[in-house]
Amino acid sequence: RDIIMNKKDDRYVFCSCSSIIPVKRLHLIIDILSELNLQNVEWIHFGDGRLRSNIEAYAKEKIPNIRVKLSGKISNKEILDFYSNNYIDLFLNVSESEGVPVAIMEALSAGIPVLATKVGGVLEAVPENVGFLIDKDFSASTAAEIIRSYLNLSPDLRKEFRLNAHEYWKNNFDALKNYTLFAQQLYNL
Repeated sequence: RDIIMNKKDDRYVFCSCSSIIPVKRLHLIIDILSELNLQNVEWIHFGDGRLRSNIEAYAKEKIPNIRVKLSGKISNKEILDFYSNNYIDLFLNVSESEGVPVAIMEALSAGIPVLATKVGGVLEAVPENVGFLIDKDFSASTAAEIIRSYLNLSPDLRKEFRLNAHEYWKNNFDALKNYTLFAQQLYNL
């Protein structure tokens, strides 16, 4: 998988990926984005669900200056292709609870740093050199401040986060590498 290391324009692009259901708390992403006070922002969400019309309405009301794209249900391959072909500043996940955070792992595989709530398996998926963990009951202004601080880092430091994200994924979640290693360990028994 390719990692896009350099921005080609001055847009800020944030992505999220989940069902649009209460536990995923997408309205809180809107609250965070409303606190950012940045120009030229785009939020792309992959996934669908029963709260979609509520989220669309809330976004129109709260962040009318931000381009919002709710992509609906699309294939995993299309999501991964999008990650590989577009510079995404941060992947956002503000779930109330989370098991194994596959969507986060997929973002990391493309070298996308993550901002996520400290719940469930997210703790193992997002060490501090690949992203930022926030409390489950975070304030939107605190999360926005973390994002602003990240975006204000030098391009080289942001590139380091991107490389770290991909390396962390490769070393911890890449199935091919881990299955091969596991098979070798079994063989050596």
